[in-house]
Amino acid sequence: MSDDVSNDLMVDIFERLPLKSIIRFRSLSKYWHSRIATPEFIRNHSLRFSKNPPKLLIKHHTYCRNLEFKDIYTLHPVDQLPLDSSSGYIRIPGVEFPHGSKEVIGSCNGILCLRSNGSYISLWNLSIRRELIVPRVPCLTLSSKALGFGFDPITDDYNLVAICYNKYGSDGINAFVYSLKKDSWIATPSPSTRLYNVKSNACFFNGILHWVVDGYLTEPSPEERKHPIRFIFTFDLNTHVCGHILLPRPWRVEQLTTINGCLVAVSLERGNKWKIRVMKEYCNIESWSVLFEFQADAFDVIRVFQAVNDGDIVAYYNGSSGDDLRGNHILLDERG
Repeated sequence: MSDDVSNDLMVDIFERLPLKSIIRFRSLSKYWHSRIATPEFIRNHSLRFSKNPPKLLIKHHTYCRNLEFKDIYTLHPVDQLPLDSSSGYIRIPGVEFPHGSKEVIGSCNGILCLRSNGSYISLWNLSIRRELIVPRVPCLTLSSKALGFGFDPITDDYNLVAICYNKYGSDGINAFVYSLKKDSWIATPSPSTRLYNVKSNACFFNGILHWVVDGYLTEPSPEERKHPIRFIFTFDLNTHVCGHILLPRPWRVEQLTTINGCLVAVSLERGNKWKIRVMKEYCNIESWSVLFEFQADAFDVIRVFQAVNDGDIVAYYNGSSGDDLRGNHILLDERG
C-alpha cells in the first residue's frame, strides 16, 4: 500500500516537471519508463502546462554528408522562431521522425500522428520518442481517403479518422475510426454527402475534424456532377456523425486553422488576393470576418498557423507555385 501511495505522489510530482526532466527520469526503471509513456500521464502533463503558449514544429530540409537530403524537425516557442536560414535552430536540438515519415496528419496532447511515403501510419510521442504502429486503414474498395487525428475527452480516447471515397462521387463515403484504447478500427454509418476531392489537411476544433472539400451535399444528377461545390466537411469524434458547413461563393478556401479559439479559413480570391477570415460564431456563416488581406503576387503558396503577440500571425509562404507544403509545418497542441 505504501508503494502505491509513493508512486502516486511521484506521478503527481513528475506531471509538474518540464519535458527535459521527464525524458531523463524514464531511465529510473522499466515501471517508470512505461508509466511516463501512458496517454493518461501525457494528457495530465499537458493540462498542467496548458497556460504556456503553443509551440510550432518546423521542418528543415537539410543535406547529409553522403549528399542525400534529410528532414530534421525542431520545436519552437512562437517568440523564438528561425525567421531565415542563417538563424538555424536557435540552439534547439533537432529530431528525425521515425521510419522516414514525411507527413504530419495531426497532433494532440503532445502526440503526433504521422504518415510515411506509403500507407504506414503511426502515433509518435515527440517528448519521449515512443511510437505506436496503427493497423492498416480498412479502405479496400474506394480510391481516395482523407485522414484526421484528435482526442475525445468524453471517451478519454485518441482517434484517427479515415474518410474513404471515390473521387468521382459514385460510391458514396465510408468512414472508419481508429481507437487507441481498443487498438482497432470500426466502421461508421455512411453519410449522404459525396466527395470529389479533399483540398486541405484536417483541422481539429471543438472535438470535430474539419476538411475543405469539393463535392456534393446529396447524390448529384449527371448535370450537377459536372459542377461540385466547395464546403467544409465535418466529423464529430464523439458521435461519429458527419456534417458540413457551407462556404459563401466565390470563396476558394484552401486551408483551415484556428486562431484565438475560432475557426479560420484561408482563401485565394478574385483580384489575386489572399484573405484570412475568422468565424466568430461557430457554424454561423454570417459571422465570417476578414482578419488579413494582401496581394498574392509574392505568395504563390501560403499556410497560416497561429496568432502571436500584438495581433500578428505565424505563416509560411513559398514563392514557387506547385510545391506541396502539406505536412511541412504544423501547429502543435502540446503546451510543454
